[in-house]
Amino acid sequence: MGKKYTILETFVGAGGAHLGFKNEGFVSKYANDIELSTLETLLLNNPEISDTAFIDHRDILKIKGEEILENTNLLPGEADVFFSGIVCKGFSLAGQRSPNDERNYFYHKQLELINIVRPKISIIENVPGIINAQVLDQNTPKEIKEKVDSLWLKIEQYNGLKAELRKKNMITEEINDQGKALHKERKELLEEITKGKYLISVIDDIKSLYKKIGYKVQMKKLNSSWYGSYTKRERIIIVAVRDDIDIEFEYPKRTHIKPRTVNDALSKIDYTLEDEDNKPMNHKPKTVERFKYIPEGKNIVDVMDQVPKELKISSYYSRGSTMRLAGDEPSPTLVPGHSNFPVHPREHRSITVREAATITGFPLDYKFIGSHTKRCEHVGNAVPIHLAEALARSCKKLLDLYYKDILSIETFKKAR
Repeated sequence: MGKKYTILETFVGAGGAHLGFKNEGFVSKYANDIELSTLETLLLNNPEISDTAFIDHRDILKIKGEEILENTNLLPGEADVFFSGIVCKGFSLAGQRSPNDERNYFYHKQLELINIVRPKISIIENVPGIINAQVLDQNTPKEIKEKVDSLWLKIEQYNGLKAELRKKNMITEEINDQGKALHKERKELLEEITKGKYLISVIDDIKSLYKKIGYKVQMKKLNSSWYGSYTKRERIIIVAVRDDIDIEFEYPKRTHIKPRTVNDALSKIDYTLEDEDNKPMNHKPKTVERFKYIPEGKNIVDVMDQVPKELKISSYYSRGSTMRLAGDEPSPTLVPGHSNFPVHPREHRSITVREAATITGFPLDYKFIGSHTKRCEHVGNAVPIHLAEALARSCKKLLDLYYKDILSIETFKKAR
């Protein structure tokens, strides 16, 4: 066996990226996540981490790079890979995102940690929405920030109220007018912010910060199905290599021209086994009847004119339980909506946690801890394992060359 390379992780989650690197021989030295149930899931399925890694259940904003080095017994520059699936709710194209959302700035803290730990390779993984994401410059006047915070809070409260009224079929013209007024106010404020040049590109900011701390950075959008995944989930992978390493990181080349499908994933599951993660949701009869009208690969909005009046609901839907997966295609991104995933290709129910996990690439015996909602989130937030494995192989390729050069230099010095 070759050298065992080390990996440190923030926002480790239930272990999607972790598992991919572990499968390629990487040893965990540090694992952080503020969500306790995800760490419990991670440790239950990867017990060896308790011996090799420091487990940190804290908000990333409270972590210091010096503490990571002390707790892992690593020297600056000694770590091989530092991977971060930075929480992406602030960047996501889903929902109303505020340019001043504090979740947008976690990358600042991550770069602070990188500057202290000095890993050979730093990887930030995020949603494609980060490409066009803009946030308020940190030097934006206080009054502008306060106006943004106040307006987005009102928008959030309005959306919550409208969702409740929608369930009761009680949305009035007055409620709709409130929404139009908030939309107009939002548009005007964004115009003011843009005119004042207070918005900055997240990607440009990340590149600039990496350059300042001595890293060469590159970015690419990768599709998980290219590497054998059963989902075509796309992720932006930002890779930074320390300036003293004169080796270019090569993104993994596509290995699967013909993608694997949802049916391929589901065929792996033994449905005769007792499995808490494979228990279907207990849908209401009307919900089940409504599912019956959704063809494979379609959303209920595509066939609403065929749905009987007594089964019709609002034309506003989350992507989750209103879309039926196409069995002969890879799954789209599995985002759990209202605690459940999309509809099974053939059965009139949402796919189970186990089915979603298998599509994501988790082993069949990987167990998830927490409420049904939490377990859905564990899977939905995970980096597909096949994609993580491909990235790990690219990291190994660079690190093999790096350590080979180091060994050659040391051998030369001894020979003199």
